[in-house]
Order: sequence, then C-alpha cells, then structure tokens
Amino acid sequence: MTFVTLIGKKLAKEGNEFVYLGITKQCRGCKLKMVCSNLKEGRRYRIIKVRDAHHDCGLYEGGVVAVEIEKLPILTTISRESAEGTKVTYKEVDCDNTGCENYRLCHPGVKETKYNIIEVFEDVKCPLGYELKKVALDD
Repeated sequence: MTFVTLIGKKLAKEGNEFVYLGITKQCRGCKLKMVCSNLKEGRRYRIIKVRDAHHDCGLYEGGVVAVEIEKLPILTTISRESAEGTKVTYKEVDCDNTGCENYRLCHPGVKETKYNIIEVFEDVKCPLGYELKKVALDD
C-alpha cells in the first residue's frame, strides 16, 4: 500500500528510506502539516516515486516535494518463544551494549505496542544469553 507525503526536496530520491520522527513545533501552524505529518512516528518508509508538486517550507532548504512511499516492516528481535505466535506485544531487549553487532536490530526505535509477526528469520546470537529470533513486524 502506498501513501503520499511531503519530504525535503534534497532527501526526495527514489529508493531512499527514512524513519518518521514526528511533527516539529515549527510545523504546527503550517497549512500543509496534515500532509507532512500523516505517517506513524518511529516507522520506516521507502520513497517509491517523486512527484512534481513543490511547496515552500521554512524547515527544509529548497522546500518540500510530494512523494509516494511504502511502509516497511520493522526488522527486530523478539524472544524465541514469542516468535512462535502470530502477534506479539513488542518490548525492546533490556540491553545497553551499543557496541553489539545486533544493537540496532534489538533497538529499532519503535513504540512498545502490539504487532503482527509477518516473517520469522534466523536465531540471533546474543552476548547476554537472550534466546532471540530476528523477525519482521507490521501493525
């Protein structure tokens, strides 16, 4: 399923991926805020088409352009036992080892809520001994 949103002109390239971080205070009075902030905070998206529509913007140098995007699944880790189901209430692994090769996978920056497990991948080796599986989640 594709969505249309606005993104900074310099960032608007087909194939680019980004995480929507939410609306800024500077944007709250803008007439286009409903188009720019129509995404889920913390979710990753990929630009699949750049449209010609251009708008001035006080936040982005060069303004913003309309883009068609697709929502990407969340790649992360969950406990091996949770991976046997079809839904999971996601909670990040309790770990602050930022040097671990799996740190970004275990801390994808998404909200702790219920997700559908859409694919289960391989076991993830954890230096702390957690029994983890790499999974793709969607809401």
